[in-house]
Amino acid sequence: MEKEERRFYQIRLKGLAVAVILVFLVLGFNLWRLQIANASYYEKMAASNVYKTVTTSAVRGEIVDANGVVLARSVPKFALILDWLDLQKVNKNWKDVVAKLAEYIKPYWPYPNQSVDLITEDLLAMIRQQQLENYQPVVIMEDIPVELQATIAEHSDELPGVSVKALPVREYPKGTLLGQVLGYVREISETELEQFNKKAEELGDDYRYEPGEFVGKMGIEKSYDVWLRGEHGLDLIGLDSKARLVHKETIKEARAGYTIKLTIDSELQKVVEEELDRVIGEIEKKHPDAKAGAAVVIEVNTGRILAMASRPFMDPNELTGIISQEIADKYFTSEDAASFNRALTGLYPPGSTFKMVTAIAALEAGVIRPTDRFNASMSSLGSGGIAEWGGQYFGMVDLYRGLARSSNIYFQIIGRKVFEKDPELIRKTANEFGLGVPSGIDIPGEGIGIAPSPSWKREYFKPYYDKRRENQLKEIEDKYKDLLAKAADEQERKKLLSKKEQEIALVEQDYKEKIDFYVNWRLFDSYNNSIGQGYNSYSILQLANYVATIVNGGKRYKPYLVDEIIDPITGEVVKKNEPEVLNKVSASPETLEVIKKAMAGVTSGEGTANWLFADTPEFSGGGKTGTAQLGSQGTSKEDEFNGMFVAFAPYDNPQIAFAGVVEYGGHGGDTAGYVAKAAFKHYFGWK
Repeated sequence: MEKEERRFYQIRLKGLAVAVILVFLVLGFNLWRLQIANASYYEKMAASNVYKTVTTSAVRGEIVDANGVVLARSVPKFALILDWLDLQKVNKNWKDVVAKLAEYIKPYWPYPNQSVDLITEDLLAMIRQQQLENYQPVVIMEDIPVELQATIAEHSDELPGVSVKALPVREYPKGTLLGQVLGYVREISETELEQFNKKAEELGDDYRYEPGEFVGKMGIEKSYDVWLRGEHGLDLIGLDSKARLVHKETIKEARAGYTIKLTIDSELQKVVEEELDRVIGEIEKKHPDAKAGAAVVIEVNTGRILAMASRPFMDPNELTGIISQEIADKYFTSEDAASFNRALTGLYPPGSTFKMVTAIAALEAGVIRPTDRFNASMSSLGSGGIAEWGGQYFGMVDLYRGLARSSNIYFQIIGRKVFEKDPELIRKTANEFGLGVPSGIDIPGEGIGIAPSPSWKREYFKPYYDKRRENQLKEIEDKYKDLLAKAADEQERKKLLSKKEQEIALVEQDYKEKIDFYVNWRLFDSYNNSIGQGYNSYSILQLANYVATIVNGGKRYKPYLVDEIIDPITGEVVKKNEPEVLNKVSASPETLEVIKKAMAGVTSGEGTANWLFADTPEFSGGGKTGTAQLGSQGTSKEDEFNGMFVAFAPYDNPQIAFAGVVEYGGHGGDTAGYVAKAAFKHYFGWK
């Protein structure tokens, strides 16, 4: 029995040994085949695989107001995606898949008149522009309707590489609120790609923008893009010779962007926008051209901007994804383009709101005292002067009454005195208070404006008339060069030379007249400039900061919109903007106190805005109305006026300043004044 069992196990062991030997023979043969016999083949296959690093987008940071109210965020929305890598795995012609996709999305395409063929061409262009460069999925449409989602799901077998995914899409929960200040994001253009990366390189920033990436196009989104964008993640992908995915691994996770906290109070912003809209709506009933306006509220002692409104309003939500021609016209090409920030970029003749500059210059030059009285009659001006608004006569006027009643004649009298003593002083004073110079605000697009003076006028206009004269003389020279060469005799030559001299004399006479009128400073320039007309043009932001500088004791602060930059994970403040004094004005504290007192007279007593705060006993500040003429006498707009208004509150220890405009609004107190009143009532909690 033992012998038979031993024999049985010996047979099994021999069989097992044979099996093991066979396995090793097979393995050895395959190893020989792979490494030796077919080595060149697999070496070629491996060499044909391409490994590429692909960036993954970060979630863009939020923008919140001073109280943490979210104004911009990235939210997941369903988007139609075409993945090039998956599309390459199909055996059929991938362009047929794109054409089929175009057929299904046509009812939802933003351009309803486009044919399926044209949509197909658009899709192919999107693929060429983005996908072939970085192998990232192409976003065909954002925030797609449920019906299209169902269609894509139903025909998924026909659409390899096409899917519906939840992607972070920029959203502005408050719609038009603060639209132009926030800005919007869109895909980076080729020009921007080069510009942004060049700037990053110059700053020593390792970040590099990629094709297909979304960047800020204006406002906070643009100026703080470096903070909002976050940091790219990085994936390593391997592709075979047919562009099929063979390997993928994450090397670096993407980091979300920082949170931008603004100085803006969104509730105050809402009050300002709603009142501006109401006022313009009322004016539009009488004047159809009255469609636009702007307003700024600023902290007097910091430069923090609390509200910045511009009408027509802009909804950044309408500028995400593919936009229609109608939307493009509304925001960028129409006469009242809604993307234009009238508070920041718009430049307006200040009208009578400029008169404080003239008064400051006159007091500092010593040509008047506050109580000096002048007869506010046209006879006091001589020829070329500008009459009082509505043909009024105010009798004997000093500075306080002159500002309260907004006497054009009074300010022309004292303005003329200033120009006669120091022709550049009014411009210098305006610049010190921030008019006609950059403010340094932390978003792009600031309008600079013009503070005119004799030297400015000469520098601005003389090169044009010099070049004009030069061209005219050259034309004469060329003309007579040919004629003289063809002259039959000396007598004809003399006649031609005489005509040439006459034409030259006419050109020189015309040049002299043009220089005298358009280049040299004339009396009417002094008069116009003294009351904020003529070449004067400033932004609403500049006017608000100018008033703030008057009432805070002469410190011109740099206005700013961003308070803090916050890490969204830890809550740590990584950067905080602090108040910055740009300059201290040269005007004495005594002069500034006189102007402040005079501005208080505008909103009380016999002032032009005495009625505005009559039902608000808490108000104790001051202001200045302005009715800025849009065209010169004899032009089509000589009877058209913008309504301007500036103000501050309270009188003792002022906290905020306001500036506003209603285009074609007429009297500033009746239009922009209401916006100031609403802003003050909300800010101070007055009923």
